[in-house]
Amino acid sequence: MGQIPLINDAGLVLRESNAIIIYLTSKYRENRMYGSDVEPQATINQWLFWESSQWQPALAKVMGAHVGHKLLPSVLAAPESPPDWNAANCVKQLSFLENNLKNEWLAGSDISLADFSVAAMTTYFKVSGFPFDSYPNILRWYRQFNSRESWLQSEDPLWSNP
Repeated sequence: MGQIPLINDAGLVLRESNAIIIYLTSKYRENRMYGSDVEPQATINQWLFWESSQWQPALAKVMGAHVGHKLLPSVLAAPESPPDWNAANCVKQLSFLENNLKNEWLAGSDISLADFSVAAMTTYFKVSGFPFDSYPNILRWYRQFNSRESWLQSEDPLWSNP
């Protein structure tokens, strides 16, 4: 299907980032970030489904042209205007996240797959001029997540400089 990401683990081919992270954490990390109890998993799953159905599409619409140009500047023209962080659906999703970041992490007091899934799109916030001042809970969570050594090691310089 030409999708990215995709993994092939000994013949098991998986697409869709959230399916991949559930599989990998379940197989290789003894469910440390997904848990083994059904109720915490349900909370995490709720965030994973929200990320793929609401968060990612809303942000892709707002940041897509800017991210595309940064990635392929010789192919895609620079956008004529900055990202519209006030687009109705974007504000709706940002407000939802802002209002639900009452705990240290999305699904409670411990980092989980929910945080990794939702944080993936924040990779592009620096180069897209995200209005952190308008979303203090998102800023706190973003800083906390982006200070993790494992996350910093995976950062591509392309996305770290505006």
